[in-house]
Amino acid sequence: MLGKLDWRRNRKPKPGPPREVQEAERRVRGRGATDPGNWRRLAEACSDAGDHEGAFNAYRRYADLLPDDPGPALRCGIAARKAGAIPEAIDYFSRCLALAPDEPRHHTQYAKALDLAGMLDEALVHHRKAIELDPMSAEAHYHLGVTCARNDRDEEARAAYLQALERDPDFARAHGNLGVLLDRCGEFEQAILELKKAVSLEPERAEWHSNLGALYGEHKLYDDAIEEFATALRLDPRNAEARYNLGIAFLDRGMHEEAITELRRAAEVAPESARVHYSLGDAYQKKGLYTKAVKEFRAALEIFPDDPRCYYSLGCIYNRLDDVDEAITAFERTIALAPDNGRAYYRLGIAYDKKGATNEAREAYRRSEQLLGET
Repeated sequence: MLGKLDWRRNRKPKPGPPREVQEAERRVRGRGATDPGNWRRLAEACSDAGDHEGAFNAYRRYADLLPDDPGPALRCGIAARKAGAIPEAIDYFSRCLALAPDEPRHHTQYAKALDLAGMLDEALVHHRKAIELDPMSAEAHYHLGVTCARNDRDEEARAAYLQALERDPDFARAHGNLGVLLDRCGEFEQAILELKKAVSLEPERAEWHSNLGALYGEHKLYDDAIEEFATALRLDPRNAEARYNLGIAFLDRGMHEEAITELRRAAEVAPESARVHYSLGDAYQKKGLYTKAVKEFRAALEIFPDDPRCYYSLGCIYNRLDDVDEAITAFERTIALAPDNGRAYYRLGIAYDKKGATNEAREAYRRSEQLLGET
């Protein structure tokens, strides 16, 4: 029975650090530990390898050896932010401001960290201070736009991005982020123009192709979306977001085999992503591969146990296979998590009908009709 399926996810052992990191680590041993340059090189090697925590730890030693230099503190703060160590990032950017209070970049980086800490008002103060210190800085205006956009202050974000582009018309990140913002505001055609501009300025940057593909996908232009995601993956084969979105585009296009291939690859790159497992399960389900679908839905639930979509999909599979007890359990769990799901009540009614529980089926159908009639 599918409900009793015993499954395990194979986990590959993590590879060791790259050669560049190993070489840099050797240099900081013994007497080399007193050389700030060795710690900087180790931090850079870790950063290049995508090890943000390792980069932060190395930059911290670098900054500790040069306590009166704001440069190492700035690098350490940026590394801390990338590693998710926001309080530490704030501390290092505070040190930067104490050492060089009139440096616009210090205010900008401090503002970014404050925003991530949920301190929006303070963040805006420092963004505006950076602009006051250097009114012609496209970067300062751009980062103000990012913070405003993150906090749904769309008009302020738009104005900041436009100010950045007025100062630097070839600022690809400003074009790209403005495109994403315009799409959110319902300005699809202009959004496409901005993202295409970002692509033309930085054609080798996977992010812009992926964002443009996502925009096409949202508007059901699946062939265009597939082309952009494929380009993003040619440029960055480990881009899990582009891989996932390519799978979704294939799925929406009805190309289930291709969707399964891409979503399986996405699951290899991001094995802890619940949405990847859910979407792969959805692709298997649409292909009629129910055992594999159940495995993926349960993998998603292991990561995110309260996703009503997974329980609903499991219920639909069990109903189709006449495993009514498992179906009832799954639909009841769906309803507990999403009480207004009229379709779950309807499917629950079918399961009760199959079981011969007439009264329960009638009540489920009644509730389904009531909920679906309200939508």
